[in-house]
Amino acid sequence: MTFDIVRKEKGVEILLVLFSGAKCVREIQRAVGGGNKTIYARIEEFLDAGLVIQEYLKDETYGKKPFDRRLIRLTKEGKELAQSLIDSGFVKPLLLPKVRERWVIAVVNNLKVVSGKTRFMKILFLLKKESGLTERELRGFYQFRAGKYGPFSRGVEKDLEELQEYGFVKVEVKPVSTSEFNEEQGYLHIYELVPEKMDVVKETLNNLPRNTVQRLSNLESFNRMPLIELLRYVYVKYPDYIKNSLIVERVLRKWT
Repeated sequence: MTFDIVRKEKGVEILLVLFSGAKCVREIQRAVGGGNKTIYARIEEFLDAGLVIQEYLKDETYGKKPFDRRLIRLTKEGKELAQSLIDSGFVKPLLLPKVRERWVIAVVNNLKVVSGKTRFMKILFLLKKESGLTERELRGFYQFRAGKYGPFSRGVEKDLEELQEYGFVKVEVKPVSTSEFNEEQGYLHIYELVPEKMDVVKETLNNLPRNTVQRLSNLESFNRMPLIELLRYVYVKYPDYIKNSLIVERVLRKWT
C-alpha cells in the first residue's frame, strides 16, 4: 500500500521534499511542480497511510485553527521510507532543508559577499518587490512585516542560521566602529557561500524561474551602497513597513 502511493505521480518527489524538512503545501507544489489536484491527492493519501502529519501555520508560528496555512511533516514511518529509497540508490536526497532557501543561496552566489543581517534582509525584501518576478514565480517566498528596522522576516533570520549550521553559508563576524551606522550592536555579520558546496548552487539555479540570475543582478547596487542609504531608499519607498521602526527618525533625519 505504502509503495503504491510513492509510485503514483509526484509521490517520490513529495516524499523527498518533506525529507529535507516540513513544508507548506505551496512550498511542496513549487518544489515538485504538478497541478493542485495531484498534490492535494498525494498529501491526503500520505496522511491516510500515516506517512505525514499536518500542523497549521499562522504568520510564521504554529497554530491549530483550520484556516491557518497547513504545514506537512513526515512521521517516523515516512522518514524511514524516504531513507530506504535513498539508501537503495533509487533516488537522491535534496540538498537544501527548505525550498525557499534557494533564494538565499542564489542571492549570495550572485553578490558574492553580503555584509550585515539588516542588509541581507532588505535585499531579499527588494528582490520580492523590485525584481520583476511574478507572484507565481515567487510562490513560497518569504513574508515580510514591519519590524524594528523596517521590513523583517523571521523566516530569513532562521534560514540564514540554518544554512550556516548545514555548512552551505559561512559567516564572518567582525567588530565595527561605533561611529559607523549599523544595527548589529558593534558587530557585522558577513555572508559568503562555502566554496565546496557548489553542487548546492547548481541545484538552486536549475530550480529557479527563468532569467532569475539576470534579475538578481539588479540587486548589486543595493549591496554596494552604504547601509544608511539602503535603509532610506526602503523607508521612503515602502512606508507601510516602517511603522514599528526604532530608527526611522535617525534614518530619515540624515537626509533632511
